[in-house]
Amino acid sequence: MFRTHDADMLGLPGMFGEGQCQWHQVSKVLRNHWYHITVQAKTKGQVSEAVLMVDSEPRLQQILISQDAEMVITEVQVVTPGHMNGTSGWRMEALRKVTLGEDENECLVCLLEIETGSKYHTSHQPGFRSDALNNLRPIFLSSMIRSA
Repeated sequence: MFRTHDADMLGLPGMFGEGQCQWHQVSKVLRNHWYHITVQAKTKGQVSEAVLMVDSEPRLQQILISQDAEMVITEVQVVTPGHMNGTSGWRMEALRKVTLGEDENECLVCLLEIETGSKYHTSHQPGFRSDALNNLRPIFLSSMIRSA
């Protein structure tokens, strides 16, 4: 989840369109992964590009489903903290696959497969094994990205 502060708002609410606000910055308190999604929108023959910063698999799935002739996803990357990617800091990498499953305690675990072949997960269980997960559900495959 991302957090905003009123002091970081640019202009006034609604100034850039009904229900919209612009922000100089947003913050993230939890050290968990999120998705950086590039979309192209076609409006009245004009093509524009935007980046969505998405905090969860359900939201990622909603955006994938909402693709149509007017809005297509052109790139999905995942941003992971060091404890997930095995480094000392955050990384943004091209995403190949996202799968959700349940561990032996019926806790939801997200499996992330990166284009380079690296694999990350959200479990904090010592000795975690992805092959022990139940009810595996694919959420995203890179083939779901439609060409613009």
